[in-house]
Amino acid sequence: MADKFFEQVEEELARNPSQKIADKPEAAHIEAPPQAQPTSLKEAPQTGAVTVVSTPEGADVSVDGDFVGNAPSTVKLSPGKHKFGVGLSGFKPWSRELTVVSGSEVKLNAVLEK
Repeated sequence: MADKFFEQVEEELARNPSQKIADKPEAAHIEAPPQAQPTSLKEAPQTGAVTVVSTPEGADVSVDGDFVGNAPSTVKLSPGKHKFGVGLSGFKPWSRELTVVSGSEVKLNAVLEK
């Protein structure tokens, strides 16, 4: 192996290489469409995150009438108005309407009353 290395070095120094060189053809140029716009690497988020916690813990959490989990729970929602409901057996239902903003992170703390 070392002998081959020294042979290649001698050939290079003598400007008489025996190795073949790959010839890569030039790639064709492609024009971008005139309406193309550059995009940023970091697109704006299309959702907002809402974390719902409850006292006591473990209450059912619903958004717009649909069950989404038990508190504590984080949900990602589309921007706009959403109605949150939190309920637990033996406690009065808790509700709140919230406008979610794209890219926002909000925490709702539902303290349930007996």
